[in-house]
Amino acid sequence: MAGLVILGVAAAYGMDAAGEWDVRPEIALPALLCGLCVAALTSALTYAFRRRSGRATPED
Repeated sequence: MAGLVILGVAAAYGMDAAGEWDVRPEIALPALLCGLCVAALTSALTYAFRRRSGRATPED
């Protein structure tokens, strides 16, 4: 998730450097920070789900 966000921001800045697209820093930096927060939330939820489902397994 975080890699996709960083790749998207890098592509936007690359297009800005090539003159294809005008990217304002006021948009790209918050998008990067929000993407990293979403990645952290996804990681935390995945960890909690796996931890909970590991406890639900009956022992033989």
